[in-house]
Amino acid sequence: MQLLLITDKPQENDYHLPNNVFRIILPFEDEDPISKTRNWDQIQQVIAHQNVQIVNLHRNFKVQLFICQEHWILRNSLTIQTLKRNNIPVIAIDHNFFLYPLCKEENRLFDFAKVAYPMVDALICLSRVDVQLWKKVGVKNAIYMPNPLTFDLDKVQLSSLETKNIIFIGRFNRRHKQQHLAVLMMKKVLESEPNAVLQFIGGGSEEYKEECKQLAQELNISNSIQFIDFQTDIETYYKNASVMVMTSSIEGFPMVLAESKSCGIPTVAFELDFCELWQDGITVVPKGDTDMMAVEVVRLLQNQTFRLQKGIEARKSVEKFQTQDTISKWVKLITSIINGNSVVNQMQDEEETVTEELAMQIYHKELKFWGQEDLKLFD
Repeated sequence: MQLLLITDKPQENDYHLPNNVFRIILPFEDEDPISKTRNWDQIQQVIAHQNVQIVNLHRNFKVQLFICQEHWILRNSLTIQTLKRNNIPVIAIDHNFFLYPLCKEENRLFDFAKVAYPMVDALICLSRVDVQLWKKVGVKNAIYMPNPLTFDLDKVQLSSLETKNIIFIGRFNRRHKQQHLAVLMMKKVLESEPNAVLQFIGGGSEEYKEECKQLAQELNISNSIQFIDFQTDIETYYKNASVMVMTSSIEGFPMVLAESKSCGIPTVAFELDFCELWQDGITVVPKGDTDMMAVEVVRLLQNQTFRLQKGIEARKSVEKFQTQDTISKWVKLITSIINGNSVVNQMQDEEETVTEELAMQIYHKELKFWGQEDLKLFD
């Protein structure tokens, strides 16, 4: 089976592709061709152009199934609608949390997704809470599927947890990752652990990174914080870390947490009740509570026995996300859809689910956090 990868222009940090993957560059005029500045006539033109491109790809390459990944832009929903209106099988991946548009400040994503997602042959969700919420919207083919681990768990070397290094891995993004809150946390940590070092590792917004550096200078803790650019080989930093922190306001199934857990590194993170990786193996504090986060980080740094215990718990918690299990589910799903015998209902029945009541409790809690209690998505 040939895999076609349809992308925009190549990026500097793109990963190497296997030999059986053929990449097709489909340039887009900007990040999201349906921007807020366009009127409906202009949007219709974009849709028409999209129709021609996608249908031609289907015809020229005899594509049997499309997997649509770009959940964060409106173009994704238009692609899905174009494909399904031409009776072409589609799997969509909602690669974050149900309420991600609130983080992006683009609520129109909900309106487009509520039209497109019910059309797909399967909607891949990164949590069981998401499955319940999308079903409530009317997406009958929603399935929970965690990200596959990108490494052999049995071959991962455990961190010794002997340093005073605290790591934060992720792109710089104020609204999503909130690194400035980790800087504020570090000010408190250093009052009890003056030799601790916080390492930020990742690319992203240079403007926001400079803002975080300036905050560190204002707090007089610059010597205790390192800003390290994006790294393709992150293993060394995991091996030398004793604690990981995550100040994210929202996540889907963050691979950095799966990676740190596999290395036996204790993590302190803001609560994200909807995330599967948050269910065990980490220490959770209320969103935005940098003082409580600092308390838990210091507790880990000062108590080796406790730190090692939490590291063991972290490692054990990731074992249920074995790569081969996820790959087998993907193969089963893709094969069935291509053959016209979808096993979506069977896979749903095999899932361990959460109740709709619990999903709605988490949903309303998140709406309150984002100040969107009046948002009506299920009417």
